[in-house]
Amino acid sequence: MKTIPAATVRQVDKAHPCDRCYQSRFCLPIALPPEQTGRMREIVHRTMRVGKGECLFRSGAAAMDKVYAVHVGSFKSVVHSTDGRQQILGFHVPGELMGLENLVARRHAIDVVALEESEACEVNVRDLELAARDVSTLQHQLHCLMGDRLARAQQDQFNLGSAHAEERLARFLLDFSQRLKARGLSSWQLTLHMTREEMASYLGLTMETVSRLLSRFHRDGLIRLSVRELQITDREGLAALIAPLES
Repeated sequence: MKTIPAATVRQVDKAHPCDRCYQSRFCLPIALPPEQTGRMREIVHRTMRVGKGECLFRSGAAAMDKVYAVHVGSFKSVVHSTDGRQQILGFHVPGELMGLENLVARRHAIDVVALEESEACEVNVRDLELAARDVSTLQHQLHCLMGDRLARAQQDQFNLGSAHAEERLARFLLDFSQRLKARGLSSWQLTLHMTREEMASYLGLTMETVSRLLSRFHRDGLIRLSVRELQITDREGLAALIAPLES
């Protein structure tokens, strides 16, 4: 199994990470009233710079009461089998928390790897829990983040078990687009830093199937594709490929 290099751990600058963060509108500080924003200095201890292909944290390592918020760039979650196979469990964009699944076991069960030059803010869980007890809006924000993670896991389970290949890919592109839109980024012009192979692993498809479907979507006018740049040109057409779920 290929060894993934560890992250280069370093404080990005001397100022506190939240002071000049454009993602603060979409990350944890959104749940804090103005008079409480100073508490982020107790919760976020540092920002780590992670090179492309480097591991932010590894499976088996002690979680050390830390979770991480994506500050800049993007990451993937990977689980490995003992015989060397790997499965991509998810992709993470700015403002999203990583490592929530480790809070119970207190030990990392996955690798989290940077898809590009990225930064992640280290959040102290104990300080976060204390702040959440005092600030109900922050507690609500945490519940929303965990609920969103659970809903996405349920959706992934449905996709892998029941959805056709074209539906899996269409749903992935639309979901990824909406997650970027929720964070103030473009919802129609996407830069896919994951490879076709990584996308296929996440969707439970072969790389050839993903490549073929992307080419077909491009030919049908649903998307415009150029290497890693993908433009959604017919959102309604993509949505029409998705079977509605029962409520």
